[in-house]
Amino acid sequence: MLPIRDENPKPAGYKPKMTIALIAANVIIFFIEVAITGQFFEFNNNRAAAFFFDWGAVPACVSGDRILNFQDVEIACPPEPMITLLTSTFLHGGALHLGGNMLFLWIFGDNIELKFGRLKFLGIYLMWGIVAGLVHIVGDLNSPIPAVGASGAISGVLGAYLVMFPRAKITTFMMLGFFMRMTHVSAKFFLPFWLIFQNLLPLFVGGFGFGSGGVAYLAHIGGFVIGLATGYAYKKMRSGEFTYGTRYGSRYGWKGDI
Repeated sequence: MLPIRDENPKPAGYKPKMTIALIAANVIIFFIEVAITGQFFEFNNNRAAAFFFDWGAVPACVSGDRILNFQDVEIACPPEPMITLLTSTFLHGGALHLGGNMLFLWIFGDNIELKFGRLKFLGIYLMWGIVAGLVHIVGDLNSPIPAVGASGAISGVLGAYLVMFPRAKITTFMMLGFFMRMTHVSAKFFLPFWLIFQNLLPLFVGGFGFGSGGVAYLAHIGGFVIGLATGYAYKKMRSGEFTYGTRYGSRYGWKGDI
């Protein structure tokens, strides 16, 4: 199930400037990674490893180690490992990793930014990423493997979206073997499906560290849960903005389908 766009109207002329800025920052940093590693589709050489050990979130470093033993090689942890909980959210392991994350941020981030406002959205987005990183670290405190990617923060966006816009329709490309079609799926079905089948089930099969393909499922789940909590808190504090008799579950003064 690949999301293409959401059917969630916004005020005429609205531009999600912070969402665009976050995407631009991730893309710029990605090309810095390309320049450093000399790779594009997947960063897996020694230069990439050295870069990720410096700026990725290494659980063993964040939990207190100063020297890592990785594949019988001793590697020094960065002097301020807690900072990597933030820097790691802007790094990616390759072009497909970046592309998938930015697609989800573009589709779901604009409406969350509209609700919270640009600066609050930025702060909350970074908080979601840090919390997701901490959840991943708690799952395997002694792991020497750097975790990188905006997936934890974007999972927070998805969790908040599920609470705040459960009735929004997601234009989705579905492929089951040779069967392919475009369909419209409510967020209240699409996002739990994403959580369960792309994160919870693989987590139970692969364990609490990195799953198959190097995916930090626990970070995704942690980000999603803190996003749910944030969205729920927002709705409780501003219940007047939401009504459950509408198609999208939100009352924002828009015309048309709201």
